[in-house]
Amino acid sequence: MARPAPARWPRAEEFLSARGAARIAHPGGTLLDHLRRVGHLLSAWDADPDLQLAGLCHAAYGTDGFDEPLLGTTERGVLAELIGDRAEALVYLYASCDRAAVHPRLGQGLPVVFQDRFTGREHTPAEADVRAIAEMPAANELDVLGHNVGLAERHGPALYRLFARSRDLLSAPAWNACAEQLAQYAPEPGIVISGLDHLALTVTDVERTTAFYQRVLGMRPVTFGEGRRALGFGSSKINLHRAGSELLPHATRPTPGSADLCLVTRTPQEQVLAHLAACGVPVEEGPVTRTGALGPILSTYLRDPDGNLIEISTYA
Repeated sequence: MARPAPARWPRAEEFLSARGAARIAHPGGTLLDHLRRVGHLLSAWDADPDLQLAGLCHAAYGTDGFDEPLLGTTERGVLAELIGDRAEALVYLYASCDRAAVHPRLGQGLPVVFQDRFTGREHTPAEADVRAIAEMPAANELDVLGHNVGLAERHGPALYRLFARSRDLLSAPAWNACAEQLAQYAPEPGIVISGLDHLALTVTDVERTTAFYQRVLGMRPVTFGEGRRALGFGSSKINLHRAGSELLPHATRPTPGSADLCLVTRTPQEQVLAHLAACGVPVEEGPVTRTGALGPILSTYLRDPDGNLIEISTYA
């Protein structure tokens, strides 16, 4: 939920306009237009009032990417009196950030060493400041790229990598906005998964489990390798591991009753319920509407002999 504009916002806007922000061209209109949009975007992401004001004034001292200052760093007291010490400190931190030195360090863990492009000095901001300075570039760059296709094509891939790498520093709304707007610039995945071949289920009693899945769910008992057991269905299977005798490698904590499986059927839910009743298998819940991998599904839940939750689902 967006927060209301801070009480100091109108005076800050007047100050920026008086300093020439309304006369400087910028993607999407004037610099003042851009500054307002950045502040409002941070508000939409539920940023605190100081960060909203810092977003509104983020280019007051110029930035590493847009070096047209509205006032010099010798006038920091003027801006601090207008928007408050905390907000002004964030504006200076953002403006002074040497991006070539600092951006590669984002996403590499905390603390983050900053380099001041005005003084050349290095320092280590508090975690809250680092998070604010990760959030502000996200709002700034999304607005710029949203108003200039050429810049989006040129810088979109690098910015996606930057924000993806530093996503732990971003708020959830900020990362979601980055992921949505910059999705086309995301790199191709190194691995593309096309389906599920099999999964392993740790059970207390292999024979009891096999009998249940064969009788209730119509799966095919399979024996392979050196007497290993499995259950086949469609083009997939469930390999059965007896608790205490799991094959290596296996899950870190293989435990009977810890699985939650969703199985798809073309059998109508009314028929599923009738069959379960005939088998003497209690229904845990359902049929209820859920969301499957391909869209809405209707699901009925039951448990196997080890207490694993089984969801039997039909697509419309």
